[in-house]
Amino acid sequence: MTPIWSRVWARIAPLVALLLLLDAARARAIDFYEIQIYTVDTVLLDHLELELHSNSVTTATGQLAHENLPVYQIHETLEATYGITPHIEVGQYFATGKLGDGSYEYAGSRSKVHFGLPFSDDWPIRLGGNVELDYMRYQAEDNPLTLELRPILETDYRGLSLVANLAFEKPFEGPNHDMQFAPSGMITYQLLRWLDPGVEYYGDMSQITHLPAVEAQQHFIVPALNFDLLPRLELNLGVGFGLTRASNGTFIKSIVGWQF
Repeated sequence: MTPIWSRVWARIAPLVALLLLLDAARARAIDFYEIQIYTVDTVLLDHLELELHSNSVTTATGQLAHENLPVYQIHETLEATYGITPHIEVGQYFATGKLGDGSYEYAGSRSKVHFGLPFSDDWPIRLGGNVELDYMRYQAEDNPLTLELRPILETDYRGLSLVANLAFEKPFEGPNHDMQFAPSGMITYQLLRWLDPGVEYYGDMSQITHLPAVEAQQHFIVPALNFDLLPRLELNLGVGFGLTRASNGTFIKSIVGWQF
């Protein structure tokens, strides 16, 4: 490279790098309409479960984080799930959100099939999966039509429960059509008969074929409490903390569910 081109490149390289980071940030963000770890357990046969997911970002620090984290917006999603076999459930989501300008809008819907494979005590790991089709509004999602394939792995040991969700997302509409990888998981411990504290993890690593630098990815750690106060009641509360420049912020989450 000639001296003159070296000087030109030295001046424009930081700008090019910044633009690449911002472009990658717009294509990646964890799903604030549903912040949940899937286990292999499903709703009982011929039972209906209703869940309300409430999530809100409270802080975002830095330009890259502000591109990803919708501060002060409230995301509310109603999920209805029905058990069609002892190991398969189907579900429908209705997502809404209170935006930064105070307006409250319908954000879109989602449909899912969630299953857990039959297992015996001889299996060290339980297996399951979730197939979900998201059809959201353009005002709510950059990629409104997306298919998600989520393998689920779970194991238990002396009160500890470990769950891994390895979600692959394929957008069909919007600026980015490449397959993306969004891993998540959790570790919980049955401290009391009615209380399981734990730590959840949520990540979005973006395009599988062109993984960005770690600081441009999203990674969150979420200390959480799971309450088992009533047999039909589900209650999950957590606070998420970002670990990278693209996720440098905090959010609060809750799930309240009742099985009929």
